[in-house]
Amino acid sequence: MRKRQAAELAARPARSEEYSTGSEPGTPFLDPDSSPTALPFEITEDPVQESAESVAAQDPAVSMDTAVSTDIDLESSSVVTDEALLDLEAGIGPLGHPEEPAAEELLERAAREATERGESRRASGIYSELLKLDPKNVKARNNLALLLDQSGDQEGALEALDSCLKQDPENVQVLVNRGAILGMLKRYAEAERDLREAVRIDPANAEGHFNLGIVTVRRALWAEAVPYLRRAVELDGSRAAAYFYLGEALNHVDDLPGALQAYQRATELQPVRAEYFYGVGIILDRLNRPDEAAQMYRRSREIAGR
Repeated sequence: MRKRQAAELAARPARSEEYSTGSEPGTPFLDPDSSPTALPFEITEDPVQESAESVAAQDPAVSMDTAVSTDIDLESSSVVTDEALLDLEAGIGPLGHPEEPAAEELLERAAREATERGESRRASGIYSELLKLDPKNVKARNNLALLLDQSGDQEGALEALDSCLKQDPENVQVLVNRGAILGMLKRYAEAERDLREAVRIDPANAEGHFNLGIVTVRRALWAEAVPYLRRAVELDGSRAAAYFYLGEALNHVDDLPGALQAYQRATELQPVRAEYFYGVGIILDRLNRPDEAAQMYRRSREIAGR
C-alpha cells in the first residue's frame, strides 16, 4: 500500500500555479553570488569525508544518494550460479521479475526532481511524506531544512537540522548548514561553534572555512577572518565571493597588494558583480592610482546600471 501511494505521489504532476520557484542553492548568508537564504548543502548521497573541496558549490549542495545494493552472504548462502549473478546485477528478483524500487526511493527521486524544477512546496511535501516512512532519514530531513530556509522559515530549518545532528552529531554537511543559518540570524557564537566543529572533523571542507570567515567578517574581526578565507580559496579556487571577502578583510588590515589581488581574482571569476569592481577601485585609490581607480568605479556603475 505504501509503495503504491509513494508511486502515485512521485508520478503526480505539479500544478504550475500552485508552486513557485525557489532560490538557487548556495551559501545562506553574505554570499553575493547566491540567495541570502539558501543552504550550502543539499544532501543527495551518503556522506564521505572529502579530502579536497567541499561541495557548495556542488551547489553548495552536497549529495548523499546511495544506489540500492544486494548483499550476498557467501559463507551461509548456497551456490550462486552465473545466471543468478547476472539477475542480481540487472536488479531481477529470485522469480525472474524486475525488483520494484522501494517507496522511500520513489519519494527521494520525486523530491529531487521537484527541487530541480523549482517546485519547493511540492518537494517539501514529498520529503515530509518520506520522513513519515523513515523518521531517521538524515538526508531527507537536511534537504527539508534547506527548503524551509528558502521559504523563510529559519526556525523550522534549525529544528530539522537539530534533529539531524541528534542522530549524526559529526555530519559535516549538516553542521555547516546549521552554522550558516545561525550566522544569518546573527547568532554568531553558536554559528562559530558549529563551523569550528565542522572543520575540525573535515579540515578540507571549503564551505566550513568560508562560512567561518564570513562570521568573523560580520563581527568586524578582520584579522581573524583572513586565515579562514585564505584557506577557503586554497581549497576551492572557483568561489568568487571568497576572494571578495578576502579582499575586504585584507583591505581592513592594510594589506593593500593582497587585497588588490583578491578583488581582481573575484572580478575574473564573476565579472558581473558591481561590488567586486568597486572594491578594486578602492584599493587603487589607496595605492594612489586614481586614473585606474576611476576606470573601476566607472565599470562598477555600468554593471549596476547607473
